[in-house]
Amino acid sequence: MECNWIKISPSLSKGVGVINQLDETRFEQFLRRIVAKLKLQSSEIFTEDERTKLEKIFGIDQESLVLSIKTLQYIFKRMLKYIFMPANLKNDLKGIGFNNEKSDSLVKVWSAETRTTLNELGSKTNENSESLNFSWKLNAELSSDYRKKCKVPKAYLSLRDTKDTEIELTHPELYSIFLQFESIQNDLDNLIK
Repeated sequence: MECNWIKISPSLSKGVGVINQLDETRFEQFLRRIVAKLKLQSSEIFTEDERTKLEKIFGIDQESLVLSIKTLQYIFKRMLKYIFMPANLKNDLKGIGFNNEKSDSLVKVWSAETRTTLNELGSKTNENSESLNFSWKLNAELSSDYRKKCKVPKAYLSLRDTKDTEIELTHPELYSIFLQFESIQNDLDNLIK
């Protein structure tokens, strides 16, 4: 199965094979720890002592443990860059080679992380939208007596948030922005459907 969001390499396939062999009862906690450390961008997810304990818990060697950690980091970083329907993500993960239980765990943790991130973004957007102020005016630059018919209409947009920003736009520039906003609105409408 072809996944557009991730490149399947031999080392990825080997890592997925190791992950599929990990004990299911401890896997989700293991995955949550990796994801939590990813968010903190900590270079060391597990200490040497913790890695030794994990090797005993999962019954694997150090190389396999490191491979499983790196594989989960890579997959989760890629998952966070895309928008998925959970069922589609689960199918993609199965297509990569994950078994049903591991796919369920990955989707569950991904859903929780995505929900948290979206809630944080939503609360920030609501706070900022109340303070965002938008105004506009229209001016025309007229030419000298020599070129009386030359006039350039310009729109001035003012955005007031934490700092004031004023943008001067000609008709083609304003129309281009309008088309981009319309495209964004269509994409948002398609996501809602």
